[in-house]
Amino acid sequence: MSDQLEPRGPSTQAVRTRIHEVAQTLRGSRSLSPEVQVALAELLDELSAMLKEPNAPPAEVAHLAESAAHLAQTLHDHRDEGLVAKARERLGMAMFQAEAHAPTAVGLARQVIDALANVGI
Repeated sequence: MSDQLEPRGPSTQAVRTRIHEVAQTLRGSRSLSPEVQVALAELLDELSAMLKEPNAPPAEVAHLAESAAHLAQTLHDHRDEGLVAKARERLGMAMFQAEAHAPTAVGLARQVIDALANVGI
């Protein structure tokens, strides 16, 4: 299996590196509610573990990972509601595409979206 998300997308290693960087940022974040922070951390941990496997899941899972990292970074950076809404929508589309390949990760992504809804995001 190829190491690419898509022909011109980032490699699985690049996505794993980004997930790690965002997870480090989340650990010290005071801009997220504890509920959102825990949900995002669980999702990022699951996706990182999946991407480490020798037979890493398909590109849809890597796209889900990148979308989750993008949403986490956007939330941490206090971006405006429009950017957060777009990042959340991107995660939703990635969830749909990855559902068959990563049901556990998609379930965790749903928890993130629910947590965001609970805090009004």
